[in-house]
Amino acid sequence: MASIWKRVRYDKEEAGSEVDGVGQAWDVSDSSTEVTPQPSLEAPVVRKNIGIVSATTMGVSLMMGSGIFSTPASILNLVGTPSMALVLWGLGAVISFGGATAFIELGLMYQRNGGTMRFLAHAFPKPKLLLSYLFSWVMIVCIRPGAIAANGPVIGKYWLYAAGASNEEGWLARGVGFGCITFVTLLNVISAKWTLRLINVLTAVKIIVILIIVVAGIVAAGGGIRVEHNDNWSRGFEGTKGDAHAYASALTKVFWSYDGFTNLVYSLGELRRPERNLPWSIGGAVVIVGVLYILANVAFFIVVPIDVAINSEEILAAEFTFRVFGQSVGQIALPIMIGLSVLGAICAQTYGVSRLLDSANEVGFIPFGRRLCGNHRRLGTPVNALVMIYVLTLLYLLAPPPGKVFDLLVDFVQWSTWLFYGLAAAGAIVLRFTKPSHPLRTFKSFHPLNLLFIAFCAFITVVPFVPPSDGKQDAPYPFYLSPLLGLITTLLGIIPWYFRMVWWPQRTGVNLLAWIDEEDDQDTQVETALDRLPDSDQAHASESSGNEDKMGRVEHAASIELNRIAPQ
Repeated sequence: MASIWKRVRYDKEEAGSEVDGVGQAWDVSDSSTEVTPQPSLEAPVVRKNIGIVSATTMGVSLMMGSGIFSTPASILNLVGTPSMALVLWGLGAVISFGGATAFIELGLMYQRNGGTMRFLAHAFPKPKLLLSYLFSWVMIVCIRPGAIAANGPVIGKYWLYAAGASNEEGWLARGVGFGCITFVTLLNVISAKWTLRLINVLTAVKIIVILIIVVAGIVAAGGGIRVEHNDNWSRGFEGTKGDAHAYASALTKVFWSYDGFTNLVYSLGELRRPERNLPWSIGGAVVIVGVLYILANVAFFIVVPIDVAINSEEILAAEFTFRVFGQSVGQIALPIMIGLSVLGAICAQTYGVSRLLDSANEVGFIPFGRRLCGNHRRLGTPVNALVMIYVLTLLYLLAPPPGKVFDLLVDFVQWSTWLFYGLAAAGAIVLRFTKPSHPLRTFKSFHPLNLLFIAFCAFITVVPFVPPSDGKQDAPYPFYLSPLLGLITTLLGIIPWYFRMVWWPQRTGVNLLAWIDEEDDQDTQVETALDRLPDSDQAHASESSGNEDKMGRVEHAASIELNRIAPQ
């Protein structure tokens, strides 16, 4: 009898070597319809517990972090006028949607946890999964810790503003950020359940805050709220700047605010009915957030004059609420709520780190992965991973010089982020030609939009190295420092990649590349497994609520066959 599947695990070759990870392979023979189960070695079972509402919320909650509250003023300063700033926010929505369609196509092809890490591995497997490894490297040591560190002082600035502090800059804001990051880490260590509950509550808070800002702006524009008259919108594009370096920096901050639409792809193994839910959730998240961002920017600059907006920097939203709602609500209540919404982004980022580490460990990227990524026996949380990320986050939070640490960290982490996002989108185009008949490609992205996304990813990774046209810069550090740090951090990943993916397999004989072929073999056999079933059983498999995605239906089909041949 033929086997329906086998699960392959990378075990240590000799005593003393660590377990490298777990891979899965599927083998469906064409010679017989009889099925024999093969031994399974602790095969992980992933619960399908994410529906379309939760999936959409995952994207919206992370996209609507600190960006919309902290970057509009600096973007305005870089481009000169609210009209041009609004163009960039709209352009960011269109470009992000183009990238989102590429991630939807890739996510449906590879419906497993890991996201971009897996996409790059399948699109660019040579040399020895270098791009996939480097992405995992920068996500763990740079992008996630750096983003958390950038958000921490933003909370401090809003809460210090609400407290009436005369100076909400510098180490005082970082101190508040340090306390918030420590609290979030401890909560993640103690209880995953209460961390998720806090994320849900704070997501509701941030949506309420942004809706209040949008509605207040509309009412102010209609004369329902008295605010100081300004010429922000009547001036049009008069005074718009034309420096390419400034636009690259502005787009980096715009994309910082839109970053998060990829959040769901790291949990694809838990998504129910991905053929339906993935396109609607990721696409819907980008559309919802894009509309709210544009309306929020219109509201900000209806109320706050340009010179005041530029000087307010990261607390523009607090300045807006003060002018609209007055002292008690505008200067105290809403800034506190804005700080809480940013705290929600930190919660989501910290919670997601363990999933990223687990995915990298699953494919064998992380040495001693079971120690670094495993859950604590009593707490049931990835304590070691959380401590490691916490230490890295504090380095990013405390090491930069006083001053514009937020801009430094945003530009730093965004350089690597959009480099690999652009490569992943390019991978969607490459796979269209290298694997044109992939059985799980039920959605095809629009290549012109993909190319637009790739072009802008290239723009914001190359142009930051070009000096400003006027030779001037506002930041207290060289213009090239942030992208240079991003480039150096990415290239440093080649060192662990060599020892892990080249030297270690040569020394031990373990195959850390086998999971790529195994997943490809599994995908090519999906339809074959269903085709073998009688029509009635195919319908039963398709209607099973727990196996509504194609990969799940194959497992369900296998169980039907096993029940058929089992001894009575």
